[in-house]
Amino acid sequence: MSGLPIIHTSERSAAKRCAQFWWWKYRMGLVPKGGGQADALWFGLGIHEALANWYQPGLRRGQHPAKTFREWAGDEIAYAKTYLDETYDAPVWEDAKDLGIAMLEAYVEHYGQDHDWNILATEREFGVKVVRDGKPIAHFRSRWDGVFRDEADGQIYLLEHKTASQVATAYLELDEQAGAYWAVAGTVLRSQGILKPGEEIAGIQYNFLRKARPDDRPVDEAGLKLNKDGSVSKRQPPPLFVRPEPIERSPRERAVQMRRLADDVAVMNAMRDGTIPVTKTPTRDCPRCPFWDMCLLHERGGNAWKAMAQSNYTQQDPYADDYKSTSGGM
Repeated sequence: MSGLPIIHTSERSAAKRCAQFWWWKYRMGLVPKGGGQADALWFGLGIHEALANWYQPGLRRGQHPAKTFREWAGDEIAYAKTYLDETYDAPVWEDAKDLGIAMLEAYVEHYGQDHDWNILATEREFGVKVVRDGKPIAHFRSRWDGVFRDEADGQIYLLEHKTASQVATAYLELDEQAGAYWAVAGTVLRSQGILKPGEEIAGIQYNFLRKARPDDRPVDEAGLKLNKDGSVSKRQPPPLFVRPEPIERSPRERAVQMRRLADDVAVMNAMRDGTIPVTKTPTRDCPRCPFWDMCLLHERGGNAWKAMAQSNYTQQDPYADDYKSTSGGM
């Protein structure tokens, strides 16, 4: 890795959300003892694994994603938060394994086999150097969900699967995760021979799966859910699956994405070397943070938080897998 720091997409997001959280998780490698993975993360990983096996290279699909998810989940016990209706006022906790299976069965029923999607690459790891002012400052390592040629229009798109309790699309043109993937995907895939010289990725196709079971109530001619007495229900579910029009990207935007990535890395490196302080970003979501109790002690001053770090957390290297594999590097 040539001595440069490694940057992951999740790490970049963590540092921008709360630098203190980033420091404890990625710089100190703190992991709650016996905590395992957060259920939302576990659930998303399983859905991505299932879709990766479904969207195999080419036009033919692989194993049904519901079957893959069932095998992947095994006997794991986890729960996923869903909502009953479009008001999002009544959260419900579902068995994550059963929910994932139900969602993916409905997904295939809804979209079929996506016969126009000619998959060029799926779950592809990559690594590129981040350069600022002509100087390498980090290795950016991650993986994208897929790249496909849409046989309906001949264009090539980056495929980005997302699971969410609530589907929001207004922010997608500024989405840094997929934007950074798109910025490097063309160069990486051409170096690997997957794209031909001159071929470009036209944009990003987002593929949202809302974390909810299918609503099996009957519908009227307008598609509205009905009560048992035949009247239109006041509780209408949001769409289970959303595919907005592909977000098109231009060569100029590629440069913007890479510059933003380099700027973010520069800030993170400045915190690494002590040039700027590690700060906190308190929000109402803080109590759900795995470092919440320790953060409260840290806020009071003194070293009591260090004792909690030693007793309640273990240390793991968040970059261990990167040292084992350098596939897709540039």
